[in-house]
Amino acid sequence: MTKRNGLKQLLLIFIGIMLLLVLYLFNHIQIVKADDNADYEYALSHTPKGLNWDNNAFVVADFQKAAEKRLGRPVIVPSNNMFNSSTTNNAQITQSTNPDTKGTSVIKMTNGTYQTGAVWSNRNADNYFDIRHPQKASMWLYFGPDTNPNKDPSKLVGDGMAFVLQNDNNAENSIALSADGIPVNGQALGVWGADWDHGDHSSVAKTTKTAIQNSWALEFDTFVNREKPNSSGTGEGVSFDLDVSGGSSNSNRHIAGNYPALETTYINDMSNFPRYITMNHGNNYKIRPHLVDGQWHHVTITWTPKSDTDHSQGTITYAYNDKNPSTGAPITNDVVQTSFNIDTKNFGLTGDNTKLYWGFTGSTGRYSENNLLVFESIPSFVDAEATPAIYDDSQGGSEITESNNTVDPNSDIRYTYTLNYKGWTKNWDKINAKINVPTHIKFTSGTITYPDSLDNKPHQIDPNVFNNSELKFQLPDKLTPNSRTAIIELHGKTEKNASETLTVPSAHASFEGDNLITDANTIPFKIRSRKLNLDSDSPNIIKVKENEDVNIPAQVTYAGSNNNPYYQNLTVHQKLNNSSTEMQNIVDSSGKFNLPISSDSLEKINTVSFYVTDQDGNTSNTITRQITVGGNLAFDYVQNIVSFKPINGSFTDEILPRLGKWQINVVDSREKGSRWSVQAQADDLVSTDKDKNKLLGNLFYRDANGKNHSIKNGFSVATHTKDTDDTQIKNIADSWTTDSGILLAINKGNKAGIYTSTISWSLIDSIDN
Repeated sequence: MTKRNGLKQLLLIFIGIMLLLVLYLFNHIQIVKADDNADYEYALSHTPKGLNWDNNAFVVADFQKAAEKRLGRPVIVPSNNMFNSSTTNNAQITQSTNPDTKGTSVIKMTNGTYQTGAVWSNRNADNYFDIRHPQKASMWLYFGPDTNPNKDPSKLVGDGMAFVLQNDNNAENSIALSADGIPVNGQALGVWGADWDHGDHSSVAKTTKTAIQNSWALEFDTFVNREKPNSSGTGEGVSFDLDVSGGSSNSNRHIAGNYPALETTYINDMSNFPRYITMNHGNNYKIRPHLVDGQWHHVTITWTPKSDTDHSQGTITYAYNDKNPSTGAPITNDVVQTSFNIDTKNFGLTGDNTKLYWGFTGSTGRYSENNLLVFESIPSFVDAEATPAIYDDSQGGSEITESNNTVDPNSDIRYTYTLNYKGWTKNWDKINAKINVPTHIKFTSGTITYPDSLDNKPHQIDPNVFNNSELKFQLPDKLTPNSRTAIIELHGKTEKNASETLTVPSAHASFEGDNLITDANTIPFKIRSRKLNLDSDSPNIIKVKENEDVNIPAQVTYAGSNNNPYYQNLTVHQKLNNSSTEMQNIVDSSGKFNLPISSDSLEKINTVSFYVTDQDGNTSNTITRQITVGGNLAFDYVQNIVSFKPINGSFTDEILPRLGKWQINVVDSREKGSRWSVQAQADDLVSTDKDKNKLLGNLFYRDANGKNHSIKNGFSVATHTKDTDDTQIKNIADSWTTDSGILLAINKGNKAGIYTSTISWSLIDSIDN
């Protein structure tokens, strides 16, 4: 009996020890809820398009190395520390499972309780923020599922992520570390100081030393820490957000920025015991910015230095929720945005160093969430922009603007997208264009031109592309410091009939390359209602022989299906050069007619336009044609954008040559001996930034004898006498050398930037005396 009782007691003791061990492990394990895993899979399957950076653009920080470098000795984090922290960096790199965004790299910063993560730009791969230059970084952030903790407190999430610029000694391994070398999780988000010792807060100096040093952070805080510790508390920091208005941890999530290693960022409450630290969020923090809602949110962060020469100050501006996660289209409403004035001395940069590490940190505490991150642009790799424009080619190529926003039905329309490469260390290659076709527009053809390259003639876009509601194609070449511009032109027509005013909506286009994803939206415009529609299949330039009459075929129709028009009562209004004529009874019962023009009313080059009216006052659209007698003289292809060799600063007076071979083609189908000249007139060059600075310099023409001529008021830059009866196409820039033709004189003292001007080309049917 005794032996049996003894065995029973030993067995009970053994079970008790095992139970204590299980409880101990449970209290210290990092728990990942089933909800977190389901939400993680959902987030990956809905990931928006971002960069794939298998090229080591970013580094996952090594917290063990950071702790040992900070303390100068080996660091072992106790497994039973009260903050459940470890030197494990929970950041992991994975891939999107969304079939529409394959190849997008995703950072999983955290997805369980008591975790810390950090990723930093890899300076060895030329990834950095340079405070000398305007910089822009854009990314997508995800903070977890939409929860309702008011009904179920276990659904609370925390704690968020932070965008950080830093010059900490730990470089790419930086993380906030306690005085014992423990990575700081919970409310510190891995970047702010540790408020883990409530018994010793005579000053905040100890707290600042635990933060990431020489840094500035923009926090996306998903859990509002508003608890005041008491004598029975654990000592875990839970009071940073006591200055955030409101009371609930769920309703006042916020975005705020400050310097993690400055004492002014923290406030020591000496009236309470145990004492605690709160954080100074400043006056421009934003609350309730839709952080935790089960959606990806886009962020654009821009850095603007005080001036080109003064880098002691700068401005950081962020725009949160500025793109639609499903389409990538820019959002104008519900955008959270603000700016911060930055004193760069707080980065501790020395000598000529102006480069900062940048990246993200994130953490969780008692509550968990999926902190996920997708990069869309890297500031030091490629900076480029896409500028859209729309032109009405039926009205001489006039640009459609907000004030000039109405066109006719069946108009020839041209959409252009100009991609401008600004810098910096990488090329922009493998650019895939995705362009939505707006309603009431039908595109039929398109080209891609690289005006700065040696091959600057248009590349035709595959005609099969135009059979879809979204145009998808890859640009044939990359953009580089030597070829900075690509121009996409899409040609089409507006809706043929419009019995009421039609609205052509804004159309979104994205341009997704290896080192940058950017996009553009066109402006909306209107198609005016017209009951009468006029069409003609005649060529745009009608060529006739001497003494030959012209008949221009046309068809007029009424919009709508319930009309029974009497076409014979229509009046045709014609304008030939400067002479106007009205003609009746030339339209047949089906709406067809030929516009007759007698040869004796024609000059060498003629412009004719015509439209139709009915007895009720309805007016059709106008058709315009050019008629040439005995041949034609016209511009064949004129390069839309030309440029000059870029320079780094302007400290001396210089003459800059043209960049690439310019293309200004003249086609002449007239008889042998015909002559022509081309005049160029140039406006002042003005910077593209908000200051609109005028360039200290000017465009001029240098002839073959080395004589310089101003083109401010126009000057003949090319002449030619035709030496054959065959059609000739001549590029006026063929005879220009690097030291002749149109050049740019630039004076010292200019501010850095991009300067633009307009050169107007005039083709004259003679040679100037």
